[in-house]
Amino acid sequence: CHDKKAEDVVHRHQTFPAGDNDKLVPMELLNRSYNENFGLFVTPQFEGAIDFPWINKPSSIKYFMEHARPELDRLGETVIAILDPDFIFLEPLTQTGAQSDKDVIASRGADLFPGVNDPIDVVVKGRPVAQRYGLEAGWLKFKPLEQITGNPNSPSKEWTAKEASHYTSVGPPLMLHIDDIAELSVHWERNMRPVLRVGGPDILADMWAYSIGAADLGLKHTQLDHYMISTWGSRGQAYPWVGAYESLECNNPVKQPGLRRPTFIHLASNFKAVDSAAKEWMFHKGHVPANILDCDMPLIVQPSNDLFNDQKQNGMKAKQKAWVVCHTISTLNRMLKDYKKKFCPSGYEKRNLVLLLQRKTKDRGCSR
Repeated sequence: CHDKKAEDVVHRHQTFPAGDNDKLVPMELLNRSYNENFGLFVTPQFEGAIDFPWINKPSSIKYFMEHARPELDRLGETVIAILDPDFIFLEPLTQTGAQSDKDVIASRGADLFPGVNDPIDVVVKGRPVAQRYGLEAGWLKFKPLEQITGNPNSPSKEWTAKEASHYTSVGPPLMLHIDDIAELSVHWERNMRPVLRVGGPDILADMWAYSIGAADLGLKHTQLDHYMISTWGSRGQAYPWVGAYESLECNNPVKQPGLRRPTFIHLASNFKAVDSAAKEWMFHKGHVPANILDCDMPLIVQPSNDLFNDQKQNGMKAKQKAWVVCHTISTLNRMLKDYKKKFCPSGYEKRNLVLLLQRKTKDRGCSR
């Protein structure tokens, strides 16, 4: 919300459902990017997506593979990567292959069918590569699976819980051979509505539908941990790489010599960190104002430069949260400057005045 008492100092923002952040983006704005290589493929509206927007994911990818395949083949594309829109790139997502064991984190999968992917992070037909997620064997709860697949002889019925955990407990980035995703997208889209009918509007419904489709086709994924950090913890994500950082300038968080970073920050959590002055800093994607790209909208307030360094006595989870807050706000501000330099010919507001807050009681009256 807009704090009128601090009008010349700071804009405070918190959003709730039914706010501007839920509105559709006009095509004219959606197709803008400061990256000259950016391209946009638009799919039609799909039945049921108004009530459950996650239907759009499998439906759109199926539509894309059906209509864009000739152009993909002309360009020589062999691998399709599926990302989530709340990813922030820190490093390029490549298929050049890991040069050593230090270039990947594989708490599950490195010793499963060794040599199938060589290097381990390179996709081959019949063997996708993906980020490990905590889904484990959750899709087996939909037994009997023919109620989802419509096939009484579905191969997915033969999968054990161990196999499901080892090979389908995955999510974006999902990287698949173009032939595999062309076939899988048909099963994925077909499974989506039965999963919703049986399991209800679960936010993970699209991933259950994906995993069942992959099992039906016998697509065993190589699961790697290092592509993202989406929360705080100790296993299953790029935590060892983040934990190796001893110090960091929050306003300029660069990759340090000899250290590594995850490919993405996945903005799936509310990250909070407290500095030495007892000031809390937070980042949640839902609190970013919908008009942040407007030329007259200020940049986001940068946390104190020692926010990460202040966590040394607060434990690993506090360090992880501060690491994400520092990288996220710094990266977004850099993106905003690049974007506005290109699309604001008359100039733009350069001050850092947008402060993200979370005070649920006090600020709720300013949510619209």
